[in-house]
Amino acid sequence: MDIKFSDTGVLMSKISLRSLKAFVAVFEEQSFSKAAERLNATQSGMSTQVKNLEHQLGKDLLRRDRNSLKLTDAGKIVYENGLQILKKISATEQLVEELNDEYYGDLNIGLIPALTRTVFTHVIDEFKTLMPNVNVILTEEYSGSLLSRVNSGILDFAVVPSSELPQGLSSTYIESDREFIVSAPQTFDSYSHLESIPFSKLQNMKLIVPSEANVRRKRINSLLSAHNINPAELLEMDGMLGTIELIAVSDWITILPSAICFPDMTGNIRKLNPIIQPKILTDYILVQKADRILNGPARKFKSLIMTVVKDVVYREI
Repeated sequence: MDIKFSDTGVLMSKISLRSLKAFVAVFEEQSFSKAAERLNATQSGMSTQVKNLEHQLGKDLLRRDRNSLKLTDAGKIVYENGLQILKKISATEQLVEELNDEYYGDLNIGLIPALTRTVFTHVIDEFKTLMPNVNVILTEEYSGSLLSRVNSGILDFAVVPSSELPQGLSSTYIESDREFIVSAPQTFDSYSHLESIPFSKLQNMKLIVPSEANVRRKRINSLLSAHNINPAELLEMDGMLGTIELIAVSDWITILPSAICFPDMTGNIRKLNPIIQPKILTDYILVQKADRILNGPARKFKSLIMTVVKDVVYREI
């Protein structure tokens, strides 16, 4: 057995932390240049670190398959165990930093637009009371962009609809939310506020939808196609608040999760109708890096968000 010791007699590992971080970043980003940007290094440095790791272990860890990087059998072992090693190191660093129980600095979080109108406004004041020295930076974008920002380490976490996650991310289920048809009070006059309405009632209606780049648009398109529903007109709008303001003063309608509609539960300005036939649900998840734990401020904000989301989603009467 070949066992290496340093000059001081300390057992040396074949895997350096620097090389491990480089390898994980290259695989998750599927690019040496993007990995270099993520770790504030050079592309040649990333390549050297991965080659050094492969040389030390005597195994190829990555193979190029068309336009993607795939893990070899050895690569899978190093990647999966490497995530746990990096997570343990992250946990150790966080626990030491939190010994004084005082928190400073920035907390970067991401929310989809459907959650900022209600959830963020319910959370921020309580959080600032608990942690006044933490600066909260909110990024409001759609899920694809938020997932990319979490994976690159720009965001501490994000709350998004459930979907297949990129490599390197883990998720926590928060809650399921009902999808509503949202309209002006005079629209659908045969249905009262909060009365369930069949999805087929969208036939020949003027429907506001998000752009094709939005995950919600793909889902809406699939539902319309599956149920042979043809709206009279489609209007693309990615501005969530602009959408709900237009609905209140026109005959346009849209489909939104109940969380963003919480301020409209009185039905005075906009009518809300839970969709049935089929009943449409959206699952919210909190996404973070798989190789690290959340720090104290992030854990507290996560706890507050999970509580508020459960409080604002629609409960059938």
